[in-house]
Amino acid sequence: MIISSDGHVAPKMRTYREYMDPDMRPEFDDFCDIHDKETTGIPSGGRSLKKFVDEDLAEEWDRTQGDTGRMNGLWDADRRLEVLEGEGVCAEVLIPDFGLPFQLHGPAVLRELRIPGPSPAQIQAGDRAFNRWLADFVSTTPERYAGMANIQFEPVDAAVEEIKHAKEMGLKGVMIPTFDAERPLFNPEFDPIWSALEDTDLPLCSHAAISLTSNFGFNYAGVPHPGCAGPLSRAIMIAFCQSVFDHLVWGGVFERHPRLRVVLTEEGSGWIPGKLAQMDYTYTGSYMRQDIKSVIKHSPSEYFQRQCWIGSSLLATSEVEARYAIGVDKMMVGTDYPHFEGSWNGGNIDYLQATFGPAHVPVEEARMMLGETIAKVYDFDVEKLRPIAERIGPAPERILTPPTEDKFPRGDVHKPLGGFTI
Repeated sequence: MIISSDGHVAPKMRTYREYMDPDMRPEFDDFCDIHDKETTGIPSGGRSLKKFVDEDLAEEWDRTQGDTGRMNGLWDADRRLEVLEGEGVCAEVLIPDFGLPFQLHGPAVLRELRIPGPSPAQIQAGDRAFNRWLADFVSTTPERYAGMANIQFEPVDAAVEEIKHAKEMGLKGVMIPTFDAERPLFNPEFDPIWSALEDTDLPLCSHAAISLTSNFGFNYAGVPHPGCAGPLSRAIMIAFCQSVFDHLVWGGVFERHPRLRVVLTEEGSGWIPGKLAQMDYTYTGSYMRQDIKSVIKHSPSEYFQRQCWIGSSLLATSEVEARYAIGVDKMMVGTDYPHFEGSWNGGNIDYLQATFGPAHVPVEEARMMLGETIAKVYDFDVEKLRPIAERIGPAPERILTPPTEDKFPRGDVHKPLGGFTI
């Protein structure tokens, strides 16, 4: 039973109108007129990829994925199931993709062009519209989807109400947003939000490029080649994404809210062992003031074991080989549909064989990493999924037998432990 911890959804822009707050619809109509003129279809299509990958790869991507409609599951539930069933995937966690209301450019482009993005009112109205649309999308086959609500944490009272509403609508979790460095996520004023998540038993999901401890900026001027901008900006982005865990630990959020559950998605898995060892040493063996233990009462690794899991998309063989150090019961594999770097694009079963096979993973551990743990964390009904798994799921030996050829010479299969690539 394969359940993906990382899939992305967003409707076509004008679809949001019926889900938009009525008083925001005229403003949204004006935005859509601009959007129609300035955008060129699916943001992860070949044209947008050319600044990051070789032109031949981008063109092949359009030919095999974009032009064939395999990416249309971004908004089309029937097409999505057709594609993912072909990849052996029974169910998914659904995370917002680029293309939210009033979103003409992604955050990285806004920083590069140094232009303002949507206003706070537009962002909040857009999130509400997305969440309503997502609830409808999920309702088509609710046993197969865990939708993640997009919620800004300010104003706090509105965030608390939206969390309750997300639960009522059948969504299964909440995304961690990007924070202003002047208002870090451990600010005590956000405590009602953490409490609301505990009360609703909705897990928090952090995700690369979405969940950041700082709305960082990066100046691309002067890079010797356009391709150099990617590694530079990703290094900053991943640092701010992974530091969400630091803020939750050292900021006392985990201590104050012991029932809060957090999933760290698409930010790598291999960094976890070293990170926990370093943080534990800071807690026990460094010159750090020992009286902080009156407020941080457990070691970082204890908080991780008690309250965290990992959405291990962009999986590497090195991470599967390090699964005992990372936590077999913590890793939850994802396909990253419909993004270029994901494993869903016609070779998910081969991808799993390329990462699980060389690591000699026992079938019990594979089942845990591919479906059992994520079913518990995101409250999937395993009995409803079992007939689907029996129909489309691969036989264990198809994944757990080492491959005889290398079908993934580039990408994440061979990345070193702790690495992060496109």
